Amino acid sequence: MPADKQPAFIIFSDLSKIGPSLIELRKRGLAVLAISQKQGSAMVQKGIELLGTPGHPFADITDVSLRDATDISGIADQAARWAAEYDIRGVLVNAEVYVDAGQVVSDMLGLPAPGWRASRVCRNKLLQRRYLREWSPTSVLITAPTSGIADNEQATELAKQYDGVFPAAVKPLDRESSIGVRVVEDVHALLDIVTDLEPGARLLVEERVQGREYNVDTLVSNGKPIVTLLTQKGTNEDSTEFFVELIHTTPPNNLNGRETDQIVEAQLGVVDRLGFENGYAHAEYRITDDGRVVLMEIAARAPGDGCLHLYHLSTGKPIEPVLIDIATGQPAAYPAVFKRRGRQVYFEHTPGILRDVQVNGLDGITPRWLADTTAIWPELAAVDKNAPATVHELFVIKPRGFELERLTESSNRAVTAIFDLPLDADVDAEEARIRQAVTIVTESPQA
Repeated sequence: MPADKQPAFIIFSDLSKIGPSLIELRKRGLAVLAISQKQGSAMVQKGIELLGTPGHPFADITDVSLRDATDISGIADQAARWAAEYDIRGVLVNAEVYVDAGQVVSDMLGLPAPGWRASRVCRNKLLQRRYLREWSPTSVLITAPTSGIADNEQATELAKQYDGVFPAAVKPLDRESSIGVRVVEDVHALLDIVTDLEPGARLLVEERVQGREYNVDTLVSNGKPIVTLLTQKGTNEDSTEFFVELIHTTPPNNLNGRETDQIVEAQLGVVDRLGFENGYAHAEYRITDDGRVVLMEIAARAPGDGCLHLYHLSTGKPIEPVLIDIATGQPAAYPAVFKRRGRQVYFEHTPGILRDVQVNGLDGITPRWLADTTAIWPELAAVDKNAPATVHELFVIKPRGFELERLTESSNRAVTAIFDLPLDADVDAEEARIRQAVTIVTESPQA
């Protein structure tokens, strides 16, 4: 390899979430080569506008290629051209849609990656259920006719394929994350959904597992798990038929040691079954009242939202350097010792035009309108383990004037706060105080 090639690193990421990784890569003297989406949320669009802006963190990106995730040939060709110019040391995928492309590029360049089985199965809800049956709920696949919308007779026959108990969960196979996932209470509600399916659409219908839910994250290096971390989840499922994530808590405050061991054992079994080689295995599990641990889904990339921030705040150590160590084939370790408890909350809102976010009673905290300003989530600083409850940030991730919709999927969320506190403090009371202090002002579109 020519000695004059500059060392570089390829990262697949939403621009809004690239900040902490960008800082670490530049510290290591690596040119940052980014692949990101051509279009997307308000944050994505604002970020694209800011590319190349002097003084902005994006100015530290050496080169950016905006490509649709399905353009694997174009992405592979771009990576090959970069490899001819740079000494590529590693590849990291932070965005779900790029898992397949990231695996291709890593394998093509001979760099660490999750592995073909892990990458492929993690990108397909049906494959997860079939490969990981031991840990999964009962499920069936319903496929709509390709010739047109199903009539009542066809829809009835399709709905009969699910002979499990109700309520049931339905999951479109062509959407990311929890988008389109909802609960149906009976066969009539399932029939309504099947009738509305587009031609050829595929729907996973499965047992609605009820119980406490957790993110379970395992970092794997050279086929060996080096740490498994848990985050407690809260959604709006108790008040709606949807599953929008509104609360993340690290470490959980509603698990005992035996339950934690059960969940970790299941996760390590799943990671082993997938033959996971390198990277981040991000799974979601539920534990039922009778102690059954059930896999909801698994991804071959880091979690979204502010979950990596929570690991940093609660352990005192950022996780991005470890991910980069793994991606570059370096020895990797991460402390599993929690010093504080961190929580991220998303605020519910009244649908309408977003006019303002007001804060009363949170000293030193003002809303940071990311979608109107920097379009990038900033790095947060950990505090001493004995410090009082600390509200780190209040982020607005939709621009002023945006029309907010009902919280039916994660993309509808608009305002979030991240805070932490000592392990023995009352995290729920602090959350209630913060929620009481924040008001989201919306206006009817007809006003």
